[in-house]
Amino acid sequence: MIRSPLPALAALALLAACASNPWTVDFFEAPGADVAGKHRFVWRDGEVGAPLIKRPAVAADTRARLRAAITHELTLKGYVETTDAAAADMVVSFQVSGSRHFEPADQRRIGAPSPNEVLTPGNVRPPPASEVPREVSVRQGNVMVFAEHPGSGQLMWRGLVSAEIRTSSLERTVDKVIDAGRHIAQGFPARRSDP
Repeated sequence: MIRSPLPALAALALLAACASNPWTVDFFEAPGADVAGKHRFVWRDGEVGAPLIKRPAVAADTRARLRAAITHELTLKGYVETTDAAAADMVVSFQVSGSRHFEPADQRRIGAPSPNEVLTPGNVRPPPASEVPREVSVRQGNVMVFAEHPGSGQLMWRGLVSAEIRTSSLERTVDKVIDAGRHIAQGFPARRSDP
């Protein structure tokens, strides 16, 4: 009996799609905005908030890279960037905000001896109760991409990623912010072709 490879290929395609987008993106399009019917967009400077703002060079690099990633995705969707605000159908911008806090590290020990073995005389004593638990740095971040009406400034479209980013370096955090912005822009409605 010959089995069709189609179900296996479909499962692999679904797995690849899930692996390629680690972000949960929340999209909103205003009623009657008809974003897909627009053609040209102009940029308004995006905002990069704390803690990246504490390092101006890192914030400037993040803004430039995020703008390039979003512009690339919008171009693939059929939109054209312009510098003439009067000719633009929409104004595109972004906002990156976040905070950093510390959480206790996971204290579970795998394969640890039972309390009866540890608490018997002559065995290893547990750490003192006054010992401060180990902490892990956690960054909570939001990346938003906006499309607004050029005349009124009303919101036409918004994409948002809100996530915990557990990284060991600032560079890796910036890479994740750029990746989140790219995935948001990939969800932007594709431009309808002119009749």
